[in-house]
Amino acid sequence: MVPRAYSKILTLLLLLCASAVCATAQQCLSYEPAEVQLSGTISKQVVPGPPNYQNVRKGDKPETIWILTLDKAICVTGNTDDVNEPEEDVTDLQLVLQQNHFAQLRRMTGQKVQVVSLGKLFHAHTAHHRTKVLLDVKEISQQR
Repeated sequence: MVPRAYSKILTLLLLLCASAVCATAQQCLSYEPAEVQLSGTISKQVVPGPPNYQNVRKGDKPETIWILTLDKAICVTGNTDDVNEPEEDVTDLQLVLQQNHFAQLRRMTGQKVQVVSLGKLFHAHTAHHRTKVLLDVKEISQQR
């Protein structure tokens, strides 16, 4: 009698865990070519660039990057290529911007703003990529 009760409880726990895994997988986003729409707070950062990508004070060129800190963490499913690896609990995305975005972002700098961004996700693959996942921005707009 006791083993049967444990068996039912174990079966129930396994079903709950399986449904949680399925729910998590359904909430994951896909890398390019899929387009995504994300919202969060934007910030500008200066990071060390070439030649060593370690320290601006020691001679590395300063590079300015834009970061979108998401309202909610996301996960991203991997592709079949060697670059776009699966990632979980992604909260910060480096933005890859078009020239027309910079004036718009400069107006938002220093303000606490919520930004909705539409674009494609890809995984970091160069020294210039400072977050694990980046967003190639197609359109950006401020939430009101």
